[in-house]
Amino acid sequence: MEKANLLEGNIFKVLLKMAMPLMGIAFVQMAYQLVDLMWLGRLSTDAVASVGAGAFYLWMVQAISLIATTGISVGLSQSYGREDYDEAKKVWVSGFFLNLFICLIVSIIYITFREQLIGIYGFKRNVHELAVTYLLIVSSGLIFSFLNPVLSSSFYSKGNSVTPFKISVIALVLNIILDPILIFGLSIFPRLEVAGAALATVIAQAVATFLYIYVGIKNKQIFVKVNYKNIPDKSYFIRHLRLGVPASLQPVIHAMVGIVLNSYIASFGAMYAAVYSIGSQIESISWMTSDGFAVAFSAFFGQNYGAKNYDRLQDGRKECLKIISIVGITASIILFIFAKDLFTIFIPKDPSAIDAGIDYLKIMAFSQFFMALEIGTTGMLNGLGLTKYPALNAVFLNILRIPLAIILMPFTGVIGIWLAMAISSILKGIILNIIYLYLRKKTEGFKINMKEF
Repeated sequence: MEKANLLEGNIFKVLLKMAMPLMGIAFVQMAYQLVDLMWLGRLSTDAVASVGAGAFYLWMVQAISLIATTGISVGLSQSYGREDYDEAKKVWVSGFFLNLFICLIVSIIYITFREQLIGIYGFKRNVHELAVTYLLIVSSGLIFSFLNPVLSSSFYSKGNSVTPFKISVIALVLNIILDPILIFGLSIFPRLEVAGAALATVIAQAVATFLYIYVGIKNKQIFVKVNYKNIPDKSYFIRHLRLGVPASLQPVIHAMVGIVLNSYIASFGAMYAAVYSIGSQIESISWMTSDGFAVAFSAFFGQNYGAKNYDRLQDGRKECLKIISIVGITASIILFIFAKDLFTIFIPKDPSAIDAGIDYLKIMAFSQFFMALEIGTTGMLNGLGLTKYPALNAVFLNILRIPLAIILMPFTGVIGIWLAMAISSILKGIILNIIYLYLRKKTEGFKINMKEF
């Protein structure tokens, strides 16, 4: 099995060894939506707006899945650092069943209340119906969206990011092949348009799940070695919730705020909703890449904290900052300089949408470094089990976007919403790093009094 030894050796190299495939996975995840939007942009701006609306609910699914995924990742990393493999099995079983339960609840809510969920946007009838269709189809395959993150976490926690990367690439290639076939129709396949984009995503996610199971059986991964009849006591479920709910709350609130802001944006017209859908996906070149690195940082900090390698934590922080600084600064340059070129790829025949998209990307370019800084530091604190601090920071400042947008919109129109998002991202990066330095000082480098925090 290809994995990085996170407990010894050159820190920068070992982080890159694990993180580079994770960065690739982040681009793959980003590419799912980008490929859909690229093809749908050739149908109509309304099609883009409808899928963008449904995409926010998929984003919420990814956030909610962190409840179990975070608990499993942190628990397994620290158990492996202590070489306590019985504990690791209990962590996995409890997290797996918690994940299935959450999946069932979310699937029922999405399918039952799909009309009301899309109704929040206030779209005109044809866009509303397209968005409802998209949400219904992807909701029917949510089991795969919940299983893939926890299955991949069993690999990440042992320093193996290459296997999940390969599986993600295979699923993406399949999605790229299926998208034009199912959207526009080919030979025996009917023209399904928005429904085709949704179906392609579900099929690709299902294939990824079966590949994880196949590789897991072949490599005797933890999820095939445990006895699922041996349910651990409730303390394990409580620990998953204690670690996972704060980590999940952060992106859940982010997604909910995104839905509210999208309703404001839609009031300016479906074109701006489409611009936000595309722009946020292009912008994710920074936050999805940073998120991929944050998984590596979390595994590194978790294992070394479990092994009591406190000096290595200090050195690791410095190397992590180097990496995320490169990511953030590079993203800022790309978004600012190539704003027009990036948007033209997706809506080549709508000059007004391209102009609006240029405004969005250039404003958001100024926040990319701080966004990367926040996400990377979140991974470090999550690995230490200090998940509530990044969550509280992000929740408060993401919610702040709503009143900021309300204040700015009367003066600047839709640009006020872009400004509100950029300002909050900058504040999140600055404040979370102040929190990190405070916690490190109070615990003498995370050596003492950790239970107090």
